[in-house]
Amino acid sequence: MTANAMRRLLDRIGEALDGMGPFDSAAEEADAHRHLLRLCSAGLDLFVERADPARPLPTVWMSPTRKFLGDSPDTIYTTMPVSSAHSYALTIKPGNAVYVGVVVYSRDEPGGPVRAVSSLVDTDMTTTDGTFEIAVGAGVATDDAGGLYLDDRSFWVMVREYFSDPHDHQAATITIERTDGAGIDGLPDPADLAAGIDAAAVWICSQARADAALYELVAFPEGSRVESDPDVEVSDDLVSLFYPTPDITYQGCRFTLDTDEQLALTFTPPACRFWSVVVSTPWFESLEQRSTPASINSADAEMSEDGTVTVAVSERDPGVANWIPLRGYRKGQVAYRVLLGEKIAANSSFIVKFSG
Repeated sequence: MTANAMRRLLDRIGEALDGMGPFDSAAEEADAHRHLLRLCSAGLDLFVERADPARPLPTVWMSPTRKFLGDSPDTIYTTMPVSSAHSYALTIKPGNAVYVGVVVYSRDEPGGPVRAVSSLVDTDMTTTDGTFEIAVGAGVATDDAGGLYLDDRSFWVMVREYFSDPHDHQAATITIERTDGAGIDGLPDPADLAAGIDAAAVWICSQARADAALYELVAFPEGSRVESDPDVEVSDDLVSLFYPTPDITYQGCRFTLDTDEQLALTFTPPACRFWSVVVSTPWFESLEQRSTPASINSADAEMSEDGTVTVAVSERDPGVANWIPLRGYRKGQVAYRVLLGEKIAANSSFIVKFSG
């Protein structure tokens, strides 16, 4: 039973591998294969090792070395498996995040479209000594300001923490416990393990397909080009695979740049809790931020006298503030995030040639 599930997993990974490309270089191909390995790592973690809603464990599913789904380097994403067959007590003791939001996601089948069933933001949550205490379950009223409702298709609770300082993420302490009993440790049930392996295989393949679709959107013909997202038709099912949340609005553009060009993004920040501009690879992974910035946000951006912000994206240092270096990438995507506010009203995207 489990051996067959393992073979199906390998077959699915092979399908995802075959669906990648074409590539302009060996480095681009290696980047794609690293991306697929990251999806495999996350899929096995989320759907096999830490997937039992009877014994839920918080999982930080994205990190500086495990990126996908348009992640933000300013954010810690923590998921927990849940089921409407159980009830839970979720506690969150915040660190230094500027925003904490919680969303329950449901789906009809593994790897299928997801939808937000219920959600809370930090200002909605009741607190005891600075700790948020949240009841989670099918018995929670849908309008309960201190709880999260589960429908019969709910499978995940996700906590997002956004931070203003990219080098100072003091994460929340998050725990989840069942309030209707406890699961029992022991040998794995063969049927459950096989189902988990199959779910991981489906998820890995579906996410790889979604990322491949996005890759095709940024695989522009020869020549530099910038396009904004309103010009691109993206299905609701594709959007749902990125686990949207009602508290955040997204905008963005796609680009292809030569090494002697920069992309200049000028906009007027809206009134909001937090905003950020994040540069992602063609596989919708945020650029690594361990040594150089991959994002500019409302706390660290330098503003012009007229209240606008200009972010420069390029391989070479243009000698201006708010620069995000590409580090060898020529193609990619830029995402604007606005938390608890309106969309960015005025923005422009254009390419500037370096002189000399």
